[in-house]
Amino acid sequence: MALEAGGQRFCKVVHSENGRTSTRRIHTMTVQAADGRLHHLDGRSLPDSISLYSGVSYRGAHLAEVLLNPKDAKASPILPTTGWISKRDAFFLVLGFFFFSAIRFLAEETALALM
Repeated sequence: MALEAGGQRFCKVVHSENGRTSTRRIHTMTVQAADGRLHHLDGRSLPDSISLYSGVSYRGAHLAEVLLNPKDAKASPILPTTGWISKRDAFFLVLGFFFFSAIRFLAEETALALM
């Protein structure tokens, strides 16, 4: 559960890197799931604290985890009824079709110019 001060809810973030530590407050957090959906956390849905450690890597010593209950978090799929394709996937599909069409057009024009 989020921390509260001055009527505002926030998450305490502690970042440690090479022995230097800084502490910050986060009021809103966006987490991207493996399937591309974005989960927006704010208010009571924020965790109370997050700790981040970086620096010299040691095998098996560094770990970052995001624990999230997706039933409680708001998500933004491209098709709200099915949720089978994300905005990112749709964008890459359109971009791929555009590049395929452009390459095909250039290949046809080159073949005609070489005749």
